[in-house]
This record gives sequence, C-alpha cells and structure tokens, in this order.
Amino acid sequence: MSESGLTSDIPDEIKRRWSISSAFFLADTASSMVHRVGLTDGSSAILKRLTPRGLGELPGMTFLEWRQGQGAVHLLQKDGTECLLEDAGDLTLRAYRLQHGEGAANEIICDILQRLHTSGGAPPVGLTTLDQHFRSLFARAETESDQRLREPLQYSAEITRELLARQQMIKPLHGDLHHDNIVTGGSRGWLAIDPQGLVGDPAYDVANIFGNPLNALPDIIDPQRIRRLCDIFSETLDCSREKILRYAIAHAGASICWSLEDDGSVLNESENALERLAFLTVARGLLSDLSP
Repeated sequence: MSESGLTSDIPDEIKRRWSISSAFFLADTASSMVHRVGLTDGSSAILKRLTPRGLGELPGMTFLEWRQGQGAVHLLQKDGTECLLEDAGDLTLRAYRLQHGEGAANEIICDILQRLHTSGGAPPVGLTTLDQHFRSLFARAETESDQRLREPLQYSAEITRELLARQQMIKPLHGDLHHDNIVTGGSRGWLAIDPQGLVGDPAYDVANIFGNPLNALPDIIDPQRIRRLCDIFSETLDCSREKILRYAIAHAGASICWSLEDDGSVLNESENALERLAFLTVARGLLSDLSP
C-alpha cells in the first residue's frame, strides 16, 4: 500500500498540526482509530483518535498526562479527542509470555505495577471512580433474565459493593492492565498503554490479569494459577490474597456485562462472557481457601 493510502484517512489538519509525514494503520475499533505515525523529525509515535463511543477513554489520557511516563507511555500531545502518544514498541506481554513463560511475564507485571503506583503528586481531576466503573454490573445484576447469569452477577455485584465500601489507599489506577496493554520494543523497556484512568483501591489494578491473556482459557480457570497470582499480587500490593481474588471476581462480573453490551448478544454468542463466567465459577470456589 502506498504512503498516501496509509495516511488518507488522517485529516490534513492533524497531519499539519503534529508534523506527521507517514502513517501505518493499526486498529479501527468501536472506541478509536489508531495509527503508528512517522514525524518529520524522524521519530515515530502513536496517533489515537477517539470515536463518540470512545469518550469514556478520555480519563485514560488524563491518567497518562499525570504519570508523565512513569510506568506508562508518555502523552506527547492532546487536542480534544485526539492524542499523540509515545511509541513503546509492538512486542506485547502476551507474545513474550508464550516464549518465556508465566513466571517471567508476572515479574514484568509486578514491575509495571510498582512504577504505575509510585506517587506522581496530587491526583488529577477527571478520573472515573470505581463506583461509576461498575455501573453496568449493578444494573444488569438486577434485571438479568438468563438464569445462568442472574445468580453469578448478583453474587459478583454483592462482592463489589462490599469492596467499594472498604477501599483503602485510594489512588489513580490504570484500570485495564493486561497482557496486551503491556508492550516493549522502544528505548524505555516495558510500558503500559491504553489506560482507563480510574481512581480507587490499588487491588483493582490486577483484576483483569486473572482473565488474560487471550486464548488461554485452560490457564485462566486453573486453580493453581489463580492461587499463584493471588500470592504474587498480594505481596506486590501489600494486601490480603482474599482481597485480590474478590476484586478479580468483581471484574469478571463487570466484564461479562460489558461484553454482552458491546456485542449486543446473548451469553452463548460471546466468547469473552463465557470465559469470564467460567473463571468466576472457579474463583468463587477458592475464596474460602484464601480467607484469613
């Protein structure tokens, strides 16, 4: 494909504003359009343009601006719903895990966590609270008609309410940390990308790790892996293993709801929802083993 073809869907005004000389298409999702772009100074960056459905990601830009590159990519420029981001590379932690194993991947996750949670000064205004973040779960738990989901979602919602009422060490969170949102290949090593920009208990920031990486369902529902992650993250975040697992269960319930909303589908048509339900079923059976 020619260079003009690669850049044809980027408005000329954006090219001029940020001195974009070339571009390569990366993704077109419901929430954003993403390109890797070359700049006239010879450097590369990531151009991300949010769609109307992606406005919920604006707090993520606020989070990146606040982090100033600590543990996450730099936000280089921002104009409304468009931003220019540091190009952190294209090797994902998911691909790295396939070659080097779960243990090596978990070490990287813990290092990223410690860097992300290092104080960056006064928290910014405009982040999403966990109460707001879980609204879909609370709503669907009250109205779900599918009997396979109604009780698990109600169980997950109850745990979530208990957790949110007892939050500790509240701080800005990435909010969507998983193996495809940790990348390397640039000069600064492993970095987090695509944050949600939340504020709440740090234990929530590892909740999505339990349901990842993609295409690893046997690992995701493996009780030994679940216990091992609880051990690792409770030490890294200095909280109980039970709390870590409870947040993972809360997230699994919410993820089921988001998946069904995004797909406009029923349970049998959503692979992600089925996987999260399978994890929730196994994880709730392990809670009593982790209670103090």
